[in-house]
Amino acid sequence: MTSTYQHTKNKSYFEIAREPASLSHSDFLHKYYSTETPVIIENVGKDWPAMGSWSESYIREKLAQYSTAKAASLWYWMEKGSLDEDYETPEIINKFIESDDVFPRNELMRIWAHPQGNISSWHYDANMVNVFNVQMTGKKEWLLVSPQTPLKCYPFTSFAIMDGNDEKIFRDKCYTHVILNQGDMLYIPPLWFHKVISLDKENLNLNWIFTKKKTDVVSKTLRRELDRYALQTYLANHRYHWVKQTFANINQRIPGYLRWKWRYPEMIQTKVNPKSFALLRLCTNEISALGSMLLNVNKIKPYINSIRSIKKL
Repeated sequence: MTSTYQHTKNKSYFEIAREPASLSHSDFLHKYYSTETPVIIENVGKDWPAMGSWSESYIREKLAQYSTAKAASLWYWMEKGSLDEDYETPEIINKFIESDDVFPRNELMRIWAHPQGNISSWHYDANMVNVFNVQMTGKKEWLLVSPQTPLKCYPFTSFAIMDGNDEKIFRDKCYTHVILNQGDMLYIPPLWFHKVISLDKENLNLNWIFTKKKTDVVSKTLRRELDRYALQTYLANHRYHWVKQTFANINQRIPGYLRWKWRYPEMIQTKVNPKSFALLRLCTNEISALGSMLLNVNKIKPYINSIRSIKKL
């Protein structure tokens, strides 16, 4: 099924595309990857052994045997090849991670383990990653908002300000909504805002993530993200040591999913030309979000308290 989404500034609901597991790499590249359009590829993992054997306890026991695997705040990291007797890396993904068109990284796979009712609040992923998310156990509800119609974020973060009203959020947005079932894979393009709700008793997801070296898609969120990383570079290399050290200390003390750092030695290539006043523009725009943040500050602590961290390996 062809998606009704187009990279315009349309502000309305669109039906996400669904493709069969036989979708070729070239078709995926042309229709979804190059245009940064979300899609569900159905029954990707239908025949994987993991579909009948994975549980959170099984994952912890198996990953503990890999010296390269580790627990982050909300997920488990693992390198390519870990637990590969349980699944098969889709050809669509394999051709990307083996190419020179993406930034190399060791930790490119994540496993999420969530109980029923767990909610990941609105955010977009750092480092402009492409995310390929397979539902291994259970099912999840996904809501996505286009980076062309961004949500207002807490200053200098990729997390949207929580006001408890999704209906209001969607009024002026280009968005979609989907239930991801066991065996299906969701492609989440760079900078797409998403909120995720776990629906079954146990919900396990396998992710592949990577960042491409070049994008032809320009959005409001891309411009903000480029400004954010320009400010990060400025602070990390400031001529005054105390500024550099303060920035480093803050970044080290916050949870990994909030850490503010471009992880690659060079920036992604885009059509966006850097502006000399980018940092001033960024700071002005971020400060403008303080009013909304303060108005809804009472919603932060209850959400943080509801977050379930994963168990250590």
